[in-house]
Amino acid sequence: MRSTFTLALAAAAVMGPAVASGSTSSSRSRERRSEPYHHSKGRDGAFNPNHPELQAIRRGAITASVADVANQSFDFVIAGGGLAGLVAGARLSEWSNVTVLVIEAGGDGSDVETQQTIPGYTYLHGISSNSPYGWNYTTTNLTGCNMLTKNIPLGRGLGGSGAVNGMFWCRGDSVEYDAWGSLNPNGNQTWDWAEVNKYIMKAENLTVPSQSNIDTFTIPIDTSAHGSGGPLQIGWSSFIYPVVANWVPTWVNMGFAALDLAAGSTHGVTITPSTLNAPIGSRSDSKTAYIEPNSARPNLVVLTGQQVTKVLFNGTKDASGNIIASGVQFAASASDTTYTVNANKEVILTAGTIGTSKLLQLSGIGPTSVLTGVGIDTVLDLPVGYNYQDHVSYTMYFDTVDGIDSWYNLATNDTLQAEALAEWEASKTGVWTYINEAVGYLSGSDILGGSAGATSFVSGLDTTAMVTTLASKYTLPSTVQAGLKKQLDLQTAWLSQSLGQFEIILHLWGKSATSLGVQVALQHPFSRGQTYINSNDPFVMPILDPGYFDIDADVQMMQDATAWVRTMTNTAPMNTIMTNESLPGASVTGDALTTYFKTACGTEYHPIGTASMLPQELGGVVDTNLVVYGTSNLRVLDSSIIPIHVSAHTMASTYGVAEKGCDIIKSQHWYVAPVVSSTSTSASATSSATSSANTESATAEAAAVASTGLSTAAKIGVGVGCGLGAIGVLAAIFLFCLRRKKSKPDTVTKGAYMQGNTSDQWMDGYNTPNAFAMAGQNRPSLDTMATADLHHPNPQAAGYYNPHSPAPQQYTPPSQRPSHLALEQYYDRQ
Repeated sequence: MRSTFTLALAAAAVMGPAVASGSTSSSRSRERRSEPYHHSKGRDGAFNPNHPELQAIRRGAITASVADVANQSFDFVIAGGGLAGLVAGARLSEWSNVTVLVIEAGGDGSDVETQQTIPGYTYLHGISSNSPYGWNYTTTNLTGCNMLTKNIPLGRGLGGSGAVNGMFWCRGDSVEYDAWGSLNPNGNQTWDWAEVNKYIMKAENLTVPSQSNIDTFTIPIDTSAHGSGGPLQIGWSSFIYPVVANWVPTWVNMGFAALDLAAGSTHGVTITPSTLNAPIGSRSDSKTAYIEPNSARPNLVVLTGQQVTKVLFNGTKDASGNIIASGVQFAASASDTTYTVNANKEVILTAGTIGTSKLLQLSGIGPTSVLTGVGIDTVLDLPVGYNYQDHVSYTMYFDTVDGIDSWYNLATNDTLQAEALAEWEASKTGVWTYINEAVGYLSGSDILGGSAGATSFVSGLDTTAMVTTLASKYTLPSTVQAGLKKQLDLQTAWLSQSLGQFEIILHLWGKSATSLGVQVALQHPFSRGQTYINSNDPFVMPILDPGYFDIDADVQMMQDATAWVRTMTNTAPMNTIMTNESLPGASVTGDALTTYFKTACGTEYHPIGTASMLPQELGGVVDTNLVVYGTSNLRVLDSSIIPIHVSAHTMASTYGVAEKGCDIIKSQHWYVAPVVSSTSTSASATSSATSSANTESATAEAAAVASTGLSTAAKIGVGVGCGLGAIGVLAAIFLFCLRRKKSKPDTVTKGAYMQGNTSDQWMDGYNTPNAFAMAGQNRPSLDTMATADLHHPNPQAAGYYNPHSPAPQQYTPPSQRPSHLALEQYYDRQ
């Protein structure tokens, strides 16, 4: 009888909680019509034609129409359609029975496609400054920079900074990512090199350059250090200026190794890959890679031209006393109407290091002293906005011999630009495909006079005094001070280790036709900054103080790195190209040099840390699940959670954060089959952060629990009854399937489940290990990425479909992409 009872429970699990509790199919239909879908109640939105959220999204994903989303409900509401936000939108909408809304303040990029798509245009015709596609942040007067202000031009629009930046694709050192983990010793999730790199690899699809370019420019490539089959295209320029051939050999002559710096060490020289779709010579970003292949998903909406202004809380708390986010408010501007949208499951912030901290503070989450000052009631007193870290850099300029071809020639010659554009449009090749790729990283020993010099320098550092200086400037809470002390101690130790402390970049846009630049960028500043709101108006820019050079050690290291660059440019073969240092000038040293680089310096566009993933006692804002402390369902998935900086451009790391964050979210919304006991006739579905091993045994556990404690007679009676019930259930299933086979799905229903891999060319990395019960059905949603990636050392093993391989494809504007009707017709033909 036990086996019969188990069969009955299994059949009930197939039919869902409504059947398990004794409801009829007709009553379940009435239930669906009367309530919004929520899969924890066991209703399957993937096949529910009356799913309220789906009424808004019978078309492509990207829209500027507020009417499509205002006052509606979505399972996941994502604030910010930049790099991380679009990754989250694509990943979470892989579950076809949940709805996802991404809200982005900027435009969709259709009016600036040339500037975004063509790599060289980004540099010569950039739109991150003085454009609607840039936030145009400006700092306060900086005490460490002679009281000057600096511009922080971060991306605004779909794809965020990843759609307008320099496209560098590089990871930090393994030691730096391991520090993320060591700073969170008791976290529920692992954040270290192996884990973060796993998710960076998951995002990427590497295209190796031609052997000719590899040989000519000494490009070191370790294909095992890169992913293949991910959505984001990674590659090298097809055209590289000849002068770059001198870069790697010069460093090698100075004793450096030529390395693929993606392998976990950032000490050496390389020609780095970029977020470049090499076969078609175009930028790859989170819009082109993650959203455009999936723009026909009916459960995904990307709203542009609207800024999220506040996270809403409904006044309720979960069982642990954490407040519940119920949705967000948004508006196009201060003078436009403010709208509301509801979140059934989670609100996810992906507005970037500055935008996310600003939004949290506007929502009442932040330092009470800041919130009180602008008339905002404190919802949660958390250290939002502190621990701001950025790479500060400046560029040295060198005269060259005559005849050096560079960007300067392209930038100042309209005829050459037009000819190059015609070549790109015809063949996706030529000088417009070039971007800066020649980089190298110096360790502390490299700039401080060897290991002995580094040891001497480190012995003179006082991190306690540094904390005191920063605490006095920013009035740091004691918890932030404790976390800062741990970070600075780590950074001090790193100075004696073999990891990058300075990034050195060859820049091919000099001051004249016979000039080149060399950028010098500090990777681990001891200085820290802060960002905070000074108005409760969400359209007023926040106060921004990156704190450049507030700690004297940063000044000394910048001087030492400058001296190293002077040595490099006097080393063969670079010394055959560069003849003289024009700026700041070879004779400029000491205080004069400090004055120069404090005046000339600026951001390297890599701010992090304002919503740090740290324990609360160390000044943390989010835990290792990326949930804001004190909340139940408010999460942050962007670079603001990074607790300590890496010696790399932050784009790859942010993709890793977003990819891993999405898997964490999915793992915590797995459907678990209801457990039916002898004292209960109904059960409800619950969400749980469980592995597939838990779901695999759910039915067996249910049977075991249900049969425990019954008398023999009762067991016999229950067994007979359940056996008969099982027969009835199986008969109902048979009739249901027969009826479904005879009739085609109606158009509305098809719109809800039209998520097959064939239609959106989006392949999953894993098959689900077991057919878990999703939304009360013993199957996954039709297009899902198994969250097994969270526990697997090699995610994405099966790979994604690559729409650009083997034959390049042309970019297709949203208006020309397959319509929802076209997908319906596709299914009609099946």
